[in-house]
Amino acid sequence: MFGIRVFTPALFGGASLPEAGAELRVGGARLRFRLDLSRWSVAQYERQWQHGIKRLVGGASSSALVSRYAGHGDTPHMLWALWRVDRMVYVQSQCLIVAELELPFDPSAPYAHVGERVPVTECALPLPEWSVAAEEVIAAGFNIHWPFAQ
Repeated sequence: MFGIRVFTPALFGGASLPEAGAELRVGGARLRFRLDLSRWSVAQYERQWQHGIKRLVGGASSSALVSRYAGHGDTPHMLWALWRVDRMVYVQSQCLIVAELELPFDPSAPYAHVGERVPVTECALPLPEWSVAAEEVIAAGFNIHWPFAQ
């Protein structure tokens, strides 16, 4: 399975920033994360996610789904980097340090910040990586849910 969604309403807790709970499903993994809503709305995240998925459907070899947009300051941005390799899509979480970026970060088009995929298992890296069949990502791009009973 593949999909990304917001599963809580916007929450405001005390002095903390507004946020919402979100989930990325990749194969059998359910990766939960918090959306920073102080600078971007749920609708803006969802539009970017749909565009990022459609990039892969359209034939791009890589894409990105923004999981934290921190504005124009020095706070890092987070994204899910996706690479399509043959019939599989590989996903890794990436942290973008603003001071280390060669180009300014545009949350609506973060794709230039996704580099070449480093296969973590082949390189024995201590980073998590998830994979899913490309047809499941394509189905998500067309809003088709597998299996149909769900």
